[in-house]
Amino acid sequence: MPSITYLLRSKNNNPFILRLQIFDDSKISETNKKGISFLEAKTNIWVFTNDELKDFPMVDPVKYWRDNKKYKGYSQEIRDRIIDINSKQKDLKDFILSRFDLSFNEKENILPSKEWLQSIVTEYYDNKKKEADKVKKTNTPTTLLWHFENYIKLKSIDLGDRTVLKLKDMVKILTEYEAFESSKKGYKWQIEVSEVDEDLKYRLSDYLLNIKSYSRNTVAKIIKVIRTICNYSPRYGITLSNTYDDFKMAYEDKDVVFLSFDELKTIKDTSVPAELQNAKDWLYLSCFLGQRISDFMRFEKSMIVKKGDTYTIDFIQEKTGKKMQLVLHPEVLKYLKDNNMSFPQPILEQRYNDQIKIICKLAGITEKVKGSVMTEIKKGVWRNKAGVYPKYELIGSHIGRKSFASNFYGLIPTTLIMQVTGHSEERTLLEYIGKKDDTNNAMIQNYYNNIKI
Repeated sequence: MPSITYLLRSKNNNPFILRLQIFDDSKISETNKKGISFLEAKTNIWVFTNDELKDFPMVDPVKYWRDNKKYKGYSQEIRDRIIDINSKQKDLKDFILSRFDLSFNEKENILPSKEWLQSIVTEYYDNKKKEADKVKKTNTPTTLLWHFENYIKLKSIDLGDRTVLKLKDMVKILTEYEAFESSKKGYKWQIEVSEVDEDLKYRLSDYLLNIKSYSRNTVAKIIKVIRTICNYSPRYGITLSNTYDDFKMAYEDKDVVFLSFDELKTIKDTSVPAELQNAKDWLYLSCFLGQRISDFMRFEKSMIVKKGDTYTIDFIQEKTGKKMQLVLHPEVLKYLKDNNMSFPQPILEQRYNDQIKIICKLAGITEKVKGSVMTEIKKGVWRNKAGVYPKYELIGSHIGRKSFASNFYGLIPTTLIMQVTGHSEERTLLEYIGKKDDTNNAMIQNYYNNIKI
């Protein structure tokens, strides 16, 4: 008759070892007249978790179990712990013995192996995990806002601070939309993930475009992010709508504003007041660094690495967490060598945005171009308003990365531009600089013209 006991052997915090005792007539000997044989497997049953021992590092789990496994005292904490351990041990024991009875027979010497025992223990815990996941899915809230908050909580470590703030802004926008719909319906209404479909797209986009005065591309971005959240929800047992695939909105083509090489030379040659010189230097350098302001404003002398004749900066992108090794452009190196290999002093983003507009105006970057500027449409409410504006008014902290990608597109391979800017797909790079896939045709023709056969 098989039996099961549990052992704790180490002073280190290890789980219980399950020992299965069986009769094996091949083991009968002078010293083992009953033919007793043992098989052992590691369990997931612990006296203390590792996190608990961090708070109480002097506790010896083996001694604790030895002293308290038959506890009759009044400490509720000890009693609860012993009851929990005993319950887990019994549950696992019953599972293994039931499987043993189905597969083996001691009398006929049909016996298990150590590998079988460990596989059954693993199966037991796999089943437990599936049951827990099923309960979790059954009890998971189904509203879109809950899944937004859950996504932010789970991904906050991987996402940059700016991305988290944007997600929280979208939660606020959707909360206001639910309140708007609730006031019309006369009861509290919430968006269910399973109801994210084409009908919701029309109602939500109408509210955002015509009542909140957002631009079409802002609405398209909100819908795209909602899709990201919905695509994450099936792992919690959520079933998406049959028309979920129609919940999407195309972006409008927008005019890409960047500073050309000629304009950059003009800016470089323009004299500015001393208080603007730092911003002018950053503006010029940023167009040859190709990075977001959240990254290049962190650059400093200690980050520069020289390998042979090549100078690089190794850093981690704040927005994406991507590791970058940026080769410094000769224009950047020239500035650094003239300034003791030091970058300009960092500037707060809002101040930088204001100052580079002034610098571009002083440099005569005043031609009228299409774009959008942040406009106060009513007291305290600001929106991007499309129109035709003097170019300097459209210059912002993004201009460096945008100018780098636009200026060097077609001059160096696209994959190398992506390596600098951090774009993961050519499609997103082309969208970023307002190019279409067929613009490659001219590049191919140019390469053909330069090949001599």
